[in-house]
Formats: sequence, C-alpha cells, structure tokens
Amino acid sequence: MPEFLKRRSPAKNEIFLALSVLTLLVFSWELRSLFFNAPAFFLSYTLGEFLAITAYMLAVALIETSLMILVVVILALLLPGIVLRDGFAYKAAFLFIAIAIISIFLQFNMTNQPRINFLVTQLILILVLWLVPVMLVHFIAPLRKFILDLFDRLTIFSYIYLPLGVFSLFVVIVRLLW
Repeated sequence: MPEFLKRRSPAKNEIFLALSVLTLLVFSWELRSLFFNAPAFFLSYTLGEFLAITAYMLAVALIETSLMILVVVILALLLPGIVLRDGFAYKAAFLFIAIAIISIFLQFNMTNQPRINFLVTQLILILVLWLVPVMLVHFIAPLRKFILDLFDRLTIFSYIYLPLGVFSLFVVIVRLLW
C-alpha cells in the first residue's frame, strides 16, 4: 500500500508550492478581516483580548489551510494522474484561487436562500476559472515556468504564516485548557 501511495501522490515540492499559494490566500484574507475590524475591537476589548482574538483567527486559518490542502492531495490520490497529480502545483493553486474568487463573490452577493441555479452557476464558474489558467499554463511552457517561479517566490509567506498559525493554535489550546 505505501508503494501505491508513493506512485499516486504528487511530488512534495509541488505540494509545498500549492500550500504556499493557499497559505497566502487564507492568511491574507484572515488578516484583512482582522485589520478591518481592529478599530472596533480596540474600542470594545483590551489588548490581551484583541491578541486572543488574533490567535483564534490565525489558528482557524491554519486549520482551514491544512484541511483544504489535505482534501486536494486526497483528490490527487484518487483521481487519474492527468486530472490533478501531473502539474499538481499549478493545478491545485489555480483551484484555490478560483475557490477564493468565488468565495469572496458569494460573501458579498449571496442571499440567505440562494437558488439552486445560482449555486450551479457558481460551480460552473469555479470550473471555468480553474480550467482556463490550467490549460494555458499546461500548454504554454514559458508561462508554466513563469507561474511556477512566481509560486516559488510565494513560499516566503509559508515560512511566515505557518509558524504564526502553529503558535496561534498553541495559544488557543493553552487558553482552552486553562
């Protein structure tokens, strides 16, 4: 079984590149939300409570990032290699970007009782937002080199955000146990 998983799993460096893009998206959105609400938080909470709220938000971002990358890696294991495993870095990264775009759109435009056709339209839009860049990058080698180089440069955010998320998760666990 481990040999089967080794053959079916994407390369570790490609997983890390996709994780870097996902980390940038999720943590930046959480920090944007934190900074947007910071003036109200400072009026209502003490500095310690504000730091605790920050720790909870970053811990949730870490958990969300971990679960999303885990789901996509499991999909890469289950689906045929051409769908997700081959070129995992850019395929997964573009999937995360497409989901982020639709999530931001839905956050501001979805009603309490969305219609099925609206949700199906959004699902189709996710597929289009994913497939178009994947096809472009897959068939245009210089673009693929540029995109992978760009994703490689985004790894710096993983080295900043992931330890910050782990520390925040530790703070949350300590607060829950104490």
